[in-house]
Amino acid sequence: MANTTGEPEEVSGALSLPSASAYVKLVLLGLIMCVSLAGNAILSLLVLKERALHKAPYYFLLDLCLADGIRSAICFPFVLASVRHGSSWTFSALSCKIVAFMAVLFCFHAAFMLFCISVTRYMAIAHHRFYAKRMTLWTCAAVICMAWTLSVAMAFPPVFDVGTYKFIREEDQCIFEHRYFKANDTLGFMLMLAVLMAATHAVYGKLLLFEYRHRKMKPVQMVPAISQNWTFHGPGATGQAAANWIAGFGRGPMPPTLLGIRQNGHAASRRLLGMDEVKGEKQLGRMFYAITLLFLLLWSPYIVACYWRVFVKACAVPHRYLATAVWMSFAQAAVNP
Repeated sequence: MANTTGEPEEVSGALSLPSASAYVKLVLLGLIMCVSLAGNAILSLLVLKERALHKAPYYFLLDLCLADGIRSAICFPFVLASVRHGSSWTFSALSCKIVAFMAVLFCFHAAFMLFCISVTRYMAIAHHRFYAKRMTLWTCAAVICMAWTLSVAMAFPPVFDVGTYKFIREEDQCIFEHRYFKANDTLGFMLMLAVLMAATHAVYGKLLLFEYRHRKMKPVQMVPAISQNWTFHGPGATGQAAANWIAGFGRGPMPPTLLGIRQNGHAASRRLLGMDEVKGEKQLGRMFYAITLLFLLLWSPYIVACYWRVFVKACAVPHRYLATAVWMSFAQAAVNP
């Protein structure tokens, strides 16, 4: 009979050899662990080492990589052990709750973090001056802390049996037990995850619409002005030269008419967004949307299975479908690198 309580099972006699399907699971999960740990570690070291990557988008990428690496190092070995012991949990009930808490925590953290990234990507294109001025290291740290705090708030209640963390034999892991919606509060957790993913794609859709509407806009160009000892005349004589200098297009000394204007340390951040910078921000947006899309594609089968359990009481989820969905959710930890 399946152990769904998280209590350790007694294994009598000699340990039975894993079946062919168990060997496939062991090999696949071992490969996922290796790729995830190595890839996320290399990418994290690259972000930490390269000073050019010490800015907002890459701080968020570093956080995602570290979270995926920790998930692979903490949660997956217990799945390997359960598969090795014939889909049974041989550890304590407390350890089952801790592993389940960590698994749910990393899932919601990725969802919250991807939503925050989508908002910052929109700001980087649509409101670049505000983004460049406000998205400092401390702002990024605050966003990351907020994502972790919200993730803990979502994952912590089932530890006290608000809902249930149990070992699910069909999934070979300790996780939230998804039951019929009248039996526990699974539906609330699943709705929050669905809303997060829908909101994330809505923000990217808004960004795509913004880029479409502004696709024919010409880049800002400096209007030339003729100068003799800073006495401007010609097309740019109506303050355009001074405006060009403030925006960051000027070269050489400050114009005498601006010497009385106080300049602060954020002058460079108030520059107008150049075409090369626009292309760079768009490429970052595509990269993060690819990460978001892969997260959705790899978690969608498992989310569908969870909703199936919540709303369909009479018919169980097919075993092959559930096993494939679970292993696809594991693979998400290895796709970011």
